Amino acid sequence: MQQDQSLPTNASESGYEFTIGGGVGYSPRYMGSDEYRATPALNLALQTPFGVFVGLGGIGYRLTLPAGFFLSAALSYDDGRKEDPKGLDSGSKKLRGMGDIKGSLFTTLQAGYAIGDIAVVSVATDIPLTNRDRGNVYRFAVDGIVYKSAADSVGVGAAAHFASGKYAQTYFGVTANQSLNSGFGQYSPGGGLYGVSLTANWTHKFTKHWSTTVAGGVMRYTGNASKSPIVFNKTNYQVAATLDYTF
Repeated sequence: MQQDQSLPTNASESGYEFTIGGGVGYSPRYMGSDEYRATPALNLALQTPFGVFVGLGGIGYRLTLPAGFFLSAALSYDDGRKEDPKGLDSGSKKLRGMGDIKGSLFTTLQAGYAIGDIAVVSVATDIPLTNRDRGNVYRFAVDGIVYKSAADSVGVGAAAHFASGKYAQTYFGVTANQSLNSGFGQYSPGGGLYGVSLTANWTHKFTKHWSTTVAGGVMRYTGNASKSPIVFNKTNYQVAATLDYTF
């Protein structure tokens, strides 16, 4: 739910801006789960004048091109899904017999166009570098700032999410062996559009350095993914609130 790294910031004249914060979040235990959990929430964002950025979406580099276009690449990590989760693990005991999805280091490649200082239209793909059998995902997104004042900023976003056949099978499918072990019916969803999402965030500044951010999102699973026997809820919600310090 972090604001797109390509949207304008209030960076100082030096071009650097660093924000760190913490709070609490509430989200589903896995994609399509009907169980929710409260977890610590982290807000982390570093912007530099030479294109390097660090955030919840990973560490990467953005190349600014003429006429508002840009390209970016970032490295990040996803911890996968557990059939018997412990602590902050994603997953659910409802998935016993499905086996674990291993964590993966992946790269996010993005290309987009900034519409002035108010919006960004982009396409992106997440490509795993480890555990590559999990497959790729692709997104078409629009992120924008709908209100901005000296103290407040409100952003919204919408995205369409697409999966490769491998990704759809990994996260929404049930193989013959998994069916035997878990009791879920065998299912092969195939790739394509698997969900659409809407997000919103509000940041309020108390002082030059201190602020609070509230962010929320809703994901609606569609097509073959929504018919998966392990998708217990076709609509998932998440929300987070953090207290942040920027310098």
